[in-house]
Amino acid sequence: MLHKRLAASAVILTALGILLHFDFHHPLLGVGGLLLLPLLLAIALMATAELGEMFLKGGLTLRLKHVMFSVALVHLLTFIPPLMDAFATQGYPVDCPIGRVGWIGIGIVLAMCWLFLVEMRAFKEPGGAIQRLANSMLVVMYTGAAMSFLTILRTLQIGDSEFHSAWGMCAIISVIVITKCGDSGAYFTGKSIGKHKMSPILSPKKTIEGAVGAFVCGMAAAVAFGTWLVPAILAMVSESTEAVTTGPLWAWALYGFVITAAGMVGDLAESLIKRDTQVKDSSTWVPGLGGVLDIMDSITFSLVPTYLFWVSGWLTGN
Repeated sequence: MLHKRLAASAVILTALGILLHFDFHHPLLGVGGLLLLPLLLAIALMATAELGEMFLKGGLTLRLKHVMFSVALVHLLTFIPPLMDAFATQGYPVDCPIGRVGWIGIGIVLAMCWLFLVEMRAFKEPGGAIQRLANSMLVVMYTGAAMSFLTILRTLQIGDSEFHSAWGMCAIISVIVITKCGDSGAYFTGKSIGKHKMSPILSPKKTIEGAVGAFVCGMAAAVAFGTWLVPAILAMVSESTEAVTTGPLWAWALYGFVITAAGMVGDLAESLIKRDTQVKDSSTWVPGLGGVLDIMDSITFSLVPTYLFWVSGWLTGN
């Protein structure tokens, strides 16, 4: 099982690394992140299909094709700012009252309106409509709203425009690196010395020792990322010969702690869904790793805290 997991992880990371390389060094239409938009939409829709099927297997009702349309709507609205950066003469307006994050909220409301309209059209007798709406909106919030922050992070614009694409690249790579290092730390520490169960009913294999290993590895990864990788990425786009500095080590250590904690909550959240629907894996698309949801569970809940840390200025020193 472990060798399949490692092999699948190596293939995924290699493919992702190649795509991120081209997105950073050869951005489509000169806009960083534009090349990733189709992939991010595909990930969201695949995760939506998996989550919807899990709900249906667990006896929960929803209209999956309409839920997928709603999730796509949320993501497509978040694509408006980078698309305007590419095609509008002045790019996306800096003073736009909606901002870049506000499109997510608009998308959620429009998605809810769409799902209500679908239920209104299909309504014949009392019973079922409200439950379907609740189930559907949970999926929209999970794979639509939360996952759309992948686009927000990659297209993040902080400080000097010279570093816009670089900061976005640092943000999206950091959340992947920290959460997966935390996952690995938890897995190997739990396997080696784990004895005390953290959540024996919800996730029997998780231990307190594993959680400690996750925090140590996640915080170490964050500090290393801020110390060496961020300056290296920024130096690629800087015309200055001076060394680029980032935020203090305490900020990066705190960042690692919070992101690792959010990742653990995300992991347990998917475990809750699996237990309640009695499904082992979200799918079998990725040998050794399960499905897209199984890969994205810890990342999804970490995206909003990641965004808040990056816009706070603590990590960038701005």
